Amino acid sequence: MATEPNGSDNPMLVLVSGILLMGGIAVFIGWGLTHAYPAG
Repeated sequence: MATEPNGSDNPMLVLVSGILLMGGIAVFIGWGLTHAYPAG
């Protein structure tokens, strides 16, 4: 499925990829902030 030339035109694939990408970035930023500024 991933080898199809027009696989990037699949809205569901784009949606899932976007969610995973944004989720990963959000988790990375959240982890960085919590360790950069420890609560106590």
